[in-house]
Amino acid sequence: MELSRFSSLRSRVRQVLFMQLPGSPNPPPQTPGVKVFRAWHYWERNLQGLPFVVAGVLGFFLALGGILLWQGRGWEGRLWGVGLILFAITAVWGVLAGNLAAVYPYAVEIEEGKGFRFYAPFKQFYIPSQEVERVKWSWLWGGCVVRLRKRRGLLVGFIIHFAWGRQGRELAQAISQELSRGA
Repeated sequence: MELSRFSSLRSRVRQVLFMQLPGSPNPPPQTPGVKVFRAWHYWERNLQGLPFVVAGVLGFFLALGGILLWQGRGWEGRLWGVGLILFAITAVWGVLAGNLAAVYPYAVEIEEGKGFRFYAPFKQFYIPSQEVERVKWSWLWGGCVVRLRKRRGLLVGFIIHFAWGRQGRELAQAISQELSRGA
């Protein structure tokens, strides 16, 4: 009896922790001529929860900056407060308007001969094959970097993190094959 209660509790916790965010786009079911690659389940959920963590940290920076600005005894404390507030505002702008939240996608569609659709938290990007410059492994970024020819806001490329596992390596190979086919 105790074991069944534990397993049902565990399944409920798993449902709550790994539920799909309503604002995050997902690839449609398989269609002819389209290959869909998805990150590992835990990596995908981790990426979808990241905007909430960033919002919390930036809220903390805003509050701390406001306290330093309001209660600072000297000019140095107030200067730190202004700096923290400006940093938080700039970071929010970079993540939302500058598309920096889309650096790490959690799913990618490859339309043969047409282009790529990258799925990131709350956004999706369609990139024609001609706009992708190259795909290259980077030790600095911890995965394969898909470099774009033209920036999209502050976004200059996508990173297929090594946490994708085998699926990420297959995705990088498929993108390279698609680029060589179009060349």
